[in-house]
Amino acid sequence: MQPQLTDCARQSLNDAQSEARALNQEFVGTEHLFLGLLKTDGCLLGTLRAQHIDHDRVRATLLSEMPRQDQVPVITGDLPLSPKAQRALNAAIVRAMSLREHKVSTRILMLSLMEDSNGLFESALRKGGGDVDVLRQALTDNPVDGEA
Repeated sequence: MQPQLTDCARQSLNDAQSEARALNQEFVGTEHLFLGLLKTDGCLLGTLRAQHIDHDRVRATLLSEMPRQDQVPVITGDLPLSPKAQRALNAAIVRAMSLREHKVSTRILMLSLMEDSNGLFESALRKGGGDVDVLRQALTDNPVDGEA
């Protein structure tokens, strides 16, 4: 049976939709997923704070690097995931199954995004005061993150 998303992971995907629409994008990319993870209060922010990462600065750095379209997308309803974002979500599902976890948490989604990133995440995390390798290890070492 395929694991379900935690409430926090589901909210992060909803927030990623909002982030993409705010930039007038016609799809949700990995950067939007990452922004959605940063936006969802109480889910992954504790881990970022424990690593002394300024999530507001990470967010500002990402937004400054991302393109903004002039026209609002014509797509109604949910925007589609880009192929790379879909791969990251699929990788998170596979990771949860391999760890025998019943749900895909924001922690697992973040690890999957970090594995398949284009360097923009790492750059933004470093500018936010984080050590990417230490964060990756903290996310890996913390199998219980309390998400329902």
